[in-house]
Amino acid sequence: MTDLASSLAEIEALKGITGKTACDIVVCPPFTPIERAVERTESSGVVIDAQDCLNSRQPVDLQ
Repeated sequence: MTDLASSLAEIEALKGITGKTACDIVVCPPFTPIERAVERTESSGVVIDAQDCLNSRQPVDLQ
């Protein structure tokens, strides 16, 4: 997903296959289309999550 229009189009396509696959569908778009992605996937089987944008060579303690 590199731009807003294509990202949202891909999400729309994924909504069409929910319930027909043997896996869960989770999309982690870039920050810019997250709000629109969440709006478009309400009441669908697609879950929107966030990317980890941490750019570090040191381990991160998540505790």
